[in-house]
Amino acid sequence: MTSPTSGRAAAEFIPPPRLGVGITYLAGAPAAMRAAHGLVDFFELNPDLLAREVGRGPERRLIPQPELVDQAMRDTGDRPIVIHGLGLSIGSAHGWDAAYLALLDDLHARRHFVWHSEHLGFLVVQGADGQALHAGIPLPLPFTEASLALLAPRAAALAARYGVPFLIENLTYYLPDLPADGGRDEVAFLNDLVARSGCGLVFDLYNFHCNAQNLGFDARAALSRLRLDRVIQVHVAGGGAHDGFLMDVHSTVVPEPVWQLLEDLVPRAPHLAGISFEMLEEAALPAELVRGQLERLRAIWDRTHGRARQDGGRGAA
Repeated sequence: MTSPTSGRAAAEFIPPPRLGVGITYLAGAPAAMRAAHGLVDFFELNPDLLAREVGRGPERRLIPQPELVDQAMRDTGDRPIVIHGLGLSIGSAHGWDAAYLALLDDLHARRHFVWHSEHLGFLVVQGADGQALHAGIPLPLPFTEASLALLAPRAAALAARYGVPFLIENLTYYLPDLPADGGRDEVAFLNDLVARSGCGLVFDLYNFHCNAQNLGFDARAALSRLRLDRVIQVHVAGGGAHDGFLMDVHSTVVPEPVWQLLEDLVPRAPHLAGISFEMLEEAALPAELVRGQLERLRAIWDRTHGRARQDGGRGAA
């Protein structure tokens, strides 16, 4: 694992072109993808799902699987793509995952993407023996100056690396009373991060709804303090509950409180470039439900932004 130099200056933030309505690309859910195709302007790809892990420790690599990559390129070839990473572990104290960046370098050489994003958290810690320990799900960072000092130069470096905007996604987390400097909460931390790093936001409204319900704050009031000029993409999804906690499992339709937050956010985010529906492949919804979610997203987008051009932001495959 490696990380950029801490002295790198934050890049100027330049919003990307508007794309419109999107969906997570799922190779293993062909019926859902067919249902989506006529309703979406872009696809969101998870590079991690197109690769195979080989080796451990410093020798670990993520090897692109030609059949999966080729299929993804064919299935998305007539639409722009954006990238949403799962495994960079941008918040790991000892460094991010170099294997994931090598995978993203390979994909970037093959296909233009309009922006790329990653979860705001960490997956990997370094054990006492120096070996990497994987948490299995992204864990949140404390809302502190130390976290900002770690994250800001990394986010700036990721924007510079590919010459397109880099976006951070807010997490669902289940740990109350995270350490915080200066009374920061999640929204204040996100605002400070985008200001210091030059990155934008993938704002996941379902994650935010989960946090509001699980941790007991007013989602609408908190959203009113967010820097909406840095919200470039919005995720919506639905999930279940476990032991009284709402879970970010992307397994069902979008709940009504999330739709209400989306209706409030979309007209107020001046650089919003896309709204997208997320699903897990193992919990892909029936085609008719996918169509219903995308049609509702389309109606919200078109009321504010009009129909996006189908070739907006597309690069050569």
